[in-house]
Amino acid sequence: MALGFLSSCTDKEEYYERPDWLEAPVYTVLAEKGNFTNYLKCVDRTLFAETLKGGGLYTVFAPNDEAFKAYLASQNKNSVDQLTDEQVNKLVSYSIVYNAYTFERLTDVLGSGRWDSLTSIKKKTTYYEPIRRETVDGTEIWVYDMSNFALGDNNYKYVPFYLKNVFERSRSAAQAASDYGIFYPTSYTGRNIQSASILTDNIVCENGVVHEIDQVLEPLPTLESLLDDPDYSLFRGMINKTGSTGEPYFITYQYNEAITQYYQKAMPGKNIDRVYLKYYSGLAINLNGERYGTSANQAEQGGYTLFAPNNAAVMKFYNEKLKDYYPEGLDKVSRDVLMYFINAQMVDDLVWPGDYKGSMNSLGEFFNGKGNRGEAFDAAGYSKIAPASNGFFYGSNSYIKSRFFETVFTEILLNPKYNLANLAFTEFFANTLREELMKCELNGYTQENYTILLPSDSLLMADGFSWEWISGSNKYGFLHSNSGSSLGNFDVNTRIQRLIRSHIFKRLKNEQVDCAITKFETSPDFAAAYGGYSYAVNDYGDMIRYYTTPAGEQRVQMLGNYDENDWVVATPFKTFMNGQVFKINKLLQYSRRNQFPQTVDGYKSQDLITYILQMTSATQNPNVAIFKNYLIQCLKGDESNELAGLSADMVVTVFMPTNAAMNRAVTAGDLPAYTQVTSGDVPARLRATKFILHHIVKGKVFVDDGLPYIMPNREVITEETWPTVLKDVVDDTYLAIRKTDDGKLEVSTQSKNTGRAFSEVLKTATVTRGAKRSNYFGAKSVLHEINDYMVYQKVTQ
Repeated sequence: MALGFLSSCTDKEEYYERPDWLEAPVYTVLAEKGNFTNYLKCVDRTLFAETLKGGGLYTVFAPNDEAFKAYLASQNKNSVDQLTDEQVNKLVSYSIVYNAYTFERLTDVLGSGRWDSLTSIKKKTTYYEPIRRETVDGTEIWVYDMSNFALGDNNYKYVPFYLKNVFERSRSAAQAASDYGIFYPTSYTGRNIQSASILTDNIVCENGVVHEIDQVLEPLPTLESLLDDPDYSLFRGMINKTGSTGEPYFITYQYNEAITQYYQKAMPGKNIDRVYLKYYSGLAINLNGERYGTSANQAEQGGYTLFAPNNAAVMKFYNEKLKDYYPEGLDKVSRDVLMYFINAQMVDDLVWPGDYKGSMNSLGEFFNGKGNRGEAFDAAGYSKIAPASNGFFYGSNSYIKSRFFETVFTEILLNPKYNLANLAFTEFFANTLREELMKCELNGYTQENYTILLPSDSLLMADGFSWEWISGSNKYGFLHSNSGSSLGNFDVNTRIQRLIRSHIFKRLKNEQVDCAITKFETSPDFAAAYGGYSYAVNDYGDMIRYYTTPAGEQRVQMLGNYDENDWVVATPFKTFMNGQVFKINKLLQYSRRNQFPQTVDGYKSQDLITYILQMTSATQNPNVAIFKNYLIQCLKGDESNELAGLSADMVVTVFMPTNAAMNRAVTAGDLPAYTQVTSGDVPARLRATKFILHHIVKGKVFVDDGLPYIMPNREVITEETWPTVLKDVVDDTYLAIRKTDDGKLEVSTQSKNTGRAFSEVLKTATVTRGAKRSNYFGAKSVLHEINDYMVYQKVTQ
């Protein structure tokens, strides 16, 4: 029995004996190599000695003795024994990476049981910075730096590498060397880890892989730490700014009980009472977070970029862009304005010098202001360039420009005199018109040009508007002194939206085309035909007319102002990258607001028929009286000013054939005689109704402005196809509206661009110029006299 027992034990011992073919642990392998004595001396002073002698899987970037010799010399030390325990622990833990990666696998990400090839640019080390003391609002607290995710991750540092198979995948070897050389003083080899090079790779061990490197690597600082440089104190001050309650604008300190208990046990001698998680909010990047992205995979694949303006650059920005609005200093600048500026200097991505020209900041603006048409990266413009553990730091002698401070919307954003307009843009147009008014070269728009007549708070308040707490909606909103009463009975939000849009004009300006409204001056040759006036269409779609007095006063008029024979004086104020803004002495109005301030008529436009009757009167333009007679007979009810087929909200352009053209239509059989229509002939009346409706284009106001293209538009367009009101009765009734080379306005039943015919009868007519003949004001409309008529006959296939 005894012999049997001994025999059994011997068999088990042989079974579990270490195989001869198994490599030794990392510690043993390095000791046998003989040229890692200093590194192992450091390891012996840490808890990692047992780790490297035992189980697990690690990758070790081990500096050889020559590397330590150079490092000690740089530290003015003769031996690693002179390094503090903190230094030793930092160097060793930063040299060890979780999981075993051969050289070929360093650029791959291991996740969810599979490899994602050629996506990794850094690996997580075993080093992390412990909690620290930080003064917040005059009180010292314990702070735990929190990454974008994984609360219990300890914010481990990542070590970056620059290996040929990834680093040269999107750049040449020369560009790779240049990009690397901007950040590191050492040579690019395609085998770089931080500032070191891998000399010998794939030293396989029982518990991992060792790569011999030629430098001792210290953990890189975070972007937050790099901002501690006093040269960037003003920018850091913006980021650290607190509000009136003492709460930071962009930093959150959140007490965490679990983290507190953990460190109370781990560091019992530190008298830790409360530990606060610290992270940045409202900014594009988390300056103190080591882990990039929102997953472990993403953490190895990217980083942040910060173009930090130095103190001189911040003061330059303040003096150039903010001083007029915040004369008391940077400390008085609002949170939103600070946020726009700070976010313009950063991006949630790594921006290499070689990619600088095409790179954008977190706001979608080119760092160089012009993209590929702009300047390349120039290191001379930076006083400090450094790699950070979580990205790149460019300490700049200038600031990155942003559309928030360079466009026509800037004045509304920054000037407190236009606060109500700013609130309206935020409330109603935050992602539409507001963003459009900030289109400029910075964000890739090179031809957009805008003119704004600035509606001041005093003008909007005089109209009756206020911004107040609305208890029923449980939020702030616009109120009007006359809304919801017998005086007005209109929707407040609808009115202010229309007024805001009425003061905006969208134009084009590039090397080929320039129709920017830099002044409300008339073109003498064109204006002569219209009694000295020029015309444009605002963003809402209403026509305005304007002229300049002999004394140089620029005057503008919209429908309501026209009705009251009143003029808005526009005074040039400022020019921006994408346009210009004007001060005004009163609002452009679509209704008779001054004439009827206390009745409903002061808040709505007159009916379209009112203007048709005005235009076609004997004292205005009797030359289109026949068209008017047919229109009234066919569309107008006996007891109402409403026109059949046209709603009050419809935007239209009315093309009115001359009396001679109408007579030709009757002679040709395209229009029943007027006597037939008035005699009760129902078929004749129906034909005449269709004829009239086919001359009314719905959806857009087309003005005769003398330009050889149609405005407003986002590009040069000489022809557009729009439905007529007849489309509501018969399918596919369209007209082509176009501009001629000499700037005349035409309407046709055939597209000149495509050749498509919209009627069997091909007709083209030209708008007749004259102050009483065309460009005549109407309610959400414009009235034109034309020299021929249109007729619809369905096109046969």
